Amino acid sequence: MVDEEGKSSTSILHDGSYFATGSWYSSIVVKGDTALMMQPNGTALDMKLKFGEFGEADPDVAETTGQKFYDIKLSFCFGKEFTELGVVSEDRLRITTKNDIGLSVLDWMSEEEVATLEAKGDPIEAPPGPYKIQPDVLGKFLWITGGAGVGKSTSAQLLSKMHGYVYYEGDCFASCRNPYIPPDVQNPSLAQFLQKPLIGEGLEERREVCKRGNEMFGEMMAGGDYDKVKAEEYYEKMCEDIKRERKRIGGDWSIAGVTFGQELRNFISPFLDCVKLLLRMRKMLSML
Repeated sequence: MVDEEGKSSTSILHDGSYFATGSWYSSIVVKGDTALMMQPNGTALDMKLKFGEFGEADPDVAETTGQKFYDIKLSFCFGKEFTELGVVSEDRLRITTKNDIGLSVLDWMSEEEVATLEAKGDPIEAPPGPYKIQPDVLGKFLWITGGAGVGKSTSAQLLSKMHGYVYYEGDCFASCRNPYIPPDVQNPSLAQFLQKPLIGEGLEERREVCKRGNEMFGEMMAGGDYDKVKAEEYYEKMCEDIKRERKRIGGDWSIAGVTFGQELRNFISPFLDCVKLLLRMRKMLSML
């Protein structure tokens, strides 16, 4: 079967789960020419698959796969349309793509292998990280906020690398991954997608909150305003986690996390005593 673009819609993949390495999602579950894109927080997005020839492959993809042309197109919608191009291996067990993080591979796995992988991760009650446990020392407590690309994660990472702060990445809360980004990674914003998923008691409750939070983020990416009820539920849950983790670990803390307007920042403040909201990079840098 051929669609209106001249691309084959006949699947060249096996049905089942392809687990992702080096991607912001954890897996795709394929059925014919459609799939569900699964995230660590339990959110599933519909994905469309097209097969054919989609131009020359990125040099890194071509070198890794030995194939010169992309033969699969993966598309999904999260507020707006996103597309990835990839190469399918001859045995149909691997998809190789290139994204902002670098090379990404999706490997087909049996149901038993899937169950084994899903049981692995970092404990939600005490995620490991590059920090010193000193609960008796509660030091400086900073929340670095601002728009996309202004340097929230980079600034928090620098505080960790240069001054020993505990760096908590707020975006990892949304994806149910370990929030403690290493201080020596090249790009902390992208490194969050390589953090291990969280497992353990309390994960399902967090997932439900994060699913509703993701709905809010998707609505905003589509041009809408943030949903106040969903936002307050999401940020209250995040604040609870930060407060509990700071009590467990101690030390100086820097949190990188977006907030939406003064009203929401005012909502967050009472949950975290002594948090200083750094709203502008110029102001923040002058205080370091």
